[in-house]
Amino acid sequence: MTNTNTSLISPLPDWNLIRISGPDCVPFLQNLLTNNIVNLQVDQQQLSGFCSPKGRLLASFWISHPQIDSYDLWISADIAQEFAKKLAMYRLRSKVIIELKALEFNIYGLMSETPFIDQTPIQCDLPSVILNNTEYQRRLIATSEVMVNSDPQDLWKLLEVQSGISRITDATKDRFVPQMINFESVGAVDFKKGCYPGQEIVARSQYLGTVKRRLKIASINIKKNQDLIISPGMEVFSEADPDQACGVVVLSSFDHTNSRYYFQLEIKLSQTQEKLYFKIDNLQYSDIVLLEPPYPLITI
Repeated sequence: MTNTNTSLISPLPDWNLIRISGPDCVPFLQNLLTNNIVNLQVDQQQLSGFCSPKGRLLASFWISHPQIDSYDLWISADIAQEFAKKLAMYRLRSKVIIELKALEFNIYGLMSETPFIDQTPIQCDLPSVILNNTEYQRRLIATSEVMVNSDPQDLWKLLEVQSGISRITDATKDRFVPQMINFESVGAVDFKKGCYPGQEIVARSQYLGTVKRRLKIASINIKKNQDLIISPGMEVFSEADPDQACGVVVLSSFDHTNSRYYFQLEIKLSQTQEKLYFKIDNLQYSDIVLLEPPYPLITI
């Protein structure tokens, strides 16, 4: 595949692809996912999730619709196989084929300061992200080819964090009701569609206003915290309640230019004004700064 655009290319070994195809794939997915698959047109994409009966996200993924009766789920690699097996449990008599494409395709992320020129057979366009006054277009692609990495500074990961759109990994599955990571505000939940696992709890959380935790963008200076490596699932504490974690890291990235970690932090709203820190082996890593995600929270 020839890339004639001035795109940066980032290999994404932490992503995978699950293909759902067959004449029953629309009702099959519609009965399971937080978003409305019926309204997704060919060549469009959307964010969605799959919840436990308790309304906690077991997986999140971008869904692309390359052709009729075929959907691609772009998902974290560390939960892809488990989630594909879980989908198979719901198949019953549905005429669907569930394929994990781990051995067939490599996943890459493309970033460009201008609109993409080329189209690829298997792609999924993500929302653009503004970083340092530059707007980057983003695209996921799957290909059997090996492409040269032109993103040595991991700009893709930094853009993903700054987007404020979370991706569930093995370290964070079964921890969040969708609203805790702002999924209703980034178009990943349809409150007017039919039932799906955990739907009653998700709807109750929205309409009763019981969401007391939200996703923020956070950063910490590594020059002052040289030994700190931040990864999904790590807990954050506040001086107001040092014995109980008030937040969880969802995604993280390192900004080499500014020597700062940026990370998505799911946190108790009551603790956002407190001094926050990581606590590892009785050591505190402080100076965490919180920022709002780049979108408003919706109300219903």
